[in-house]
Amino acid sequence: MIRFDSEHTCPIDVRQRNSRQAKSRIIAEHIKQEYGDASNKPYPPKSIMLDMQTKYDIYMSYKKAWIAKELAMELAMRSEKDSYAHLPSMCHVLERSNPGSIVSYSCKENGEFNNFCMCLSAWREGWIHCIPVIIVDGSFLKSYYKGTLLTACTQDANKQIFPLAFGIYSGENTEIWSWFFSMLKHSLMHRDDLYIVSDRHEGIISSVHSVFSHAQHGYCVYHILANLKTRFRGTQKTVSWKFLQTARVGSVYECEEYLQMMDSEDPRIRTYLERMGHDKWSGAYASRNRYSVMMSNNAESLNAVNATAREYPMCKLIEFIIARMQKWFSQR
Repeated sequence: MIRFDSEHTCPIDVRQRNSRQAKSRIIAEHIKQEYGDASNKPYPPKSIMLDMQTKYDIYMSYKKAWIAKELAMELAMRSEKDSYAHLPSMCHVLERSNPGSIVSYSCKENGEFNNFCMCLSAWREGWIHCIPVIIVDGSFLKSYYKGTLLTACTQDANKQIFPLAFGIYSGENTEIWSWFFSMLKHSLMHRDDLYIVSDRHEGIISSVHSVFSHAQHGYCVYHILANLKTRFRGTQKTVSWKFLQTARVGSVYECEEYLQMMDSEDPRIRTYLERMGHDKWSGAYASRNRYSVMMSNNAESLNAVNATAREYPMCKLIEFIIARMQKWFSQR
């Protein structure tokens, strides 16, 4: 060694192995095709970092990858603001191209987006040929402006998921369910033997009571089971199958047998279920036929299908939902 210089003279981007040519916008141009179709697998910033390192020997920070992802999504689709501005014309085209459909949106007094709902004609016409059970669920949007995606579906004669309506709301509060159920009531044909299945969200419970006063409302047994495991610790190993059997059996006598089996685990479980109401979770005590639909997993499955698209701009999310439902109808 001739001389040791303790001060670095190389630029900071070279020392961190960040190529000066690898700007976020250039990377976005390379990866924008990953976001053109919502059916593609999720492509998060960590995957971008790994691919850039593997393919081009470019080392980049998570922040740069995140910015590149946002730019790529904007290149492949409309920006968030442009998407909201395009929503009125999109609703108009949907109604014209699908006669008999109900598509609506509203804005707040300050002009900001408030809500959107669509119930296409094929879904409305198919409802009368499905079981009289509506399963509802909600999930958070992951886009810049956030919001809540609401889903309503039923089950056809082949026991397959049949979509009924989708709603998007700007926030997350009890009012959204009152609005969504009002849209459902307006869009779908009245059925006297209607049964609604959901989780125990307070907004859903109060809205079903006020909007669908003639309907029977039951809870998803898996959500109840999760609460049992949380409230009564130490019973997880055996209480699961006992409770599920209690909910599924068709006679009161069999239901009582399984309740007694759970008494041996923890007597408080029976008290907890009685306060909730046996008719809310038990097929044997239900005053109406819930057609063995004991869970809200059909609606949750729909939300899972839309998981990748939930981070997309508004219009792209709607386009994806429609395209996926059309594909289902074509295949079936």
